Amino acid sequence: MIHGMTSETQFAEVIELIKKSREQAYKAVNTTLIELYWEIGQTISRKIALSEWGEGIVEQLASYISKTQPGIRGFTRPNLFRMRQFYEAYCSDAIVSPLVRQLPWTHNLIILSQSKRPEEREFYIRMAIREQWSKRELEHQFKTALFERSVLHPPKVSSTVAQTHPNALNVFKDIYILDFLNLPDNHQESDLHNALLQQLKKFGSIENQVSYVDPIS
Repeated sequence: MIHGMTSETQFAEVIELIKKSREQAYKAVNTTLIELYWEIGQTISRKIALSEWGEGIVEQLASYISKTQPGIRGFTRPNLFRMRQFYEAYCSDAIVSPLVRQLPWTHNLIILSQSKRPEEREFYIRMAIREQWSKRELEHQFKTALFERSVLHPPKVSSTVAQTHPNALNVFKDIYILDFLNLPDNHQESDLHNALLQQLKKFGSIENQVSYVDPIS
């Protein structure tokens, strides 16, 4: 036994190995599951497109799976249709289709059901992967319209700042927009202005060059 060290310190390396192994196992299981749903969705989509199956066949398929695979869950009629929708949404996008395999099925369903356009789907997929959002965090970002705030209506800076400090625009185009400033919900415009100035200081001393414009307009 190593003297002068707590058990937490002594065993931290082993705990990290266990955590890493569990994370890798979870990712492997999730990838396999998403691949399965993708292939089922592809089969249903292709057979319906070729008129080999009618729309009503999906309900029969769900019933057949339930009878022949007792105890298995997740293959109800609504879920089978979601698998078809999932496949059809991404099958023609060679860039995004590999990314969806990195997210849990629940995350994919949230993005698929709440996004209005392909660009929005891709935005939330990339963000969820990068930031490792939980289901609750992902739902929160939809409720606060992160895509609209950061892509459709990004903040603006004055022409002077844009010309003298072009990199400063990246601050306002950042995917966090106002969230990264850590402002309270009831903040004043002056608080917002000051917070933005602090961020701009990263690109040089430009306080006297800023002409603030409403970031959401």
